[in-house]
Amino acid sequence: MQVYAERLANQLKQPLAPIYLVFGDEPFLVSECCDRIRKSARKQGYDERQRFTQDKEFNWDSLFHASHTLSLFTSKQIIELELPEAKPGREGSAALAEYATTQAPDQLLILFGGRLRKDQQKSKWFKALENNGVFVPVYAPDRNKLPAFVQQRAEKLGLAIDMPAIQQLCNWYEGNLLALSQALEKLKLLYPETTIDLDAVTAANEDSSRFDVFALRDALIQQKPKAFLHCLQRLLETGTEPVLIHWVLQSLHFTLIKIRKAMRQKQNLQPIWAAENIWQAQQEYYLQLARKDTPYRSQARIHLLERLELALKRDSGESSKVLASHIGLLFMPQLNQLDSLAAFTHSANYEDW
Repeated sequence: MQVYAERLANQLKQPLAPIYLVFGDEPFLVSECCDRIRKSARKQGYDERQRFTQDKEFNWDSLFHASHTLSLFTSKQIIELELPEAKPGREGSAALAEYATTQAPDQLLILFGGRLRKDQQKSKWFKALENNGVFVPVYAPDRNKLPAFVQQRAEKLGLAIDMPAIQQLCNWYEGNLLALSQALEKLKLLYPETTIDLDAVTAANEDSSRFDVFALRDALIQQKPKAFLHCLQRLLETGTEPVLIHWVLQSLHFTLIKIRKAMRQKQNLQPIWAAENIWQAQQEYYLQLARKDTPYRSQARIHLLERLELALKRDSGESSKVLASHIGLLFMPQLNQLDSLAAFTHSANYEDW
């Protein structure tokens, strides 16, 4: 059965399906859907949760071991498996197809990852799971649908917001739904009982360089190069101190180093999340980025961060805007050098750099 993300809440009011397949091109919305399923499951007595990610070290036997292992203190279990590329391979395809026919009645499987192609949706493993569960395709709203998306989320928060204000939010946060969600939460705190107009949105955005700087970070962890370059330009236009931009880039770089080290040593990541104030909704972005980062990119970022610091503190003559742009693009593992140059050129032309 297929249920679109916007209708998932209604589906979860019914008895839970044994399997949920959540795949889409917007990690923030995928994470939200998974959170809704988890919350519904907890209300129905699923107290134990095991989570796996298909990476180079993942063993498919872990899935079956988890499915046959229950704590002495619980009778229902959630098993979560992330397929970052939605490519389980031959062994994984066979394992998932077998799991679909042998799943215990006291288990809930949440399988999630990036957007599925049509041929992947026709694969044997996917059909076997979908026949026993619910497929939730998640799509990011395009520019034409974004105003309606903002309106719906505002209404859920109890916000009354007029169309000029919505259009401005779309202009600012297109391509960064996590930052958009945070902006709406902020407006709820500032204007809980009044209609929000363009002046209110603009006023809320003034004197918010710290918030905007973190919006820059969100564009990076979500691996959206054009959104990052657009946000960088906006920060510079509004007078944000370049040293704050350097701090965000450097902070993210060293956070990734800590995460990669902990993952290699199979350590608990919770102390890192707590120390770095990384919310649960953001953790998946960091994990995906850390898995795809490389020593080469890391070393290149260090070199450029040093040059950016010199440009800011000693006026070395290099453009801080260009250096910050290249550092940011080095957080984008999906880009090769030509892709990075194309993204930079596009935004340089668009922003009139």
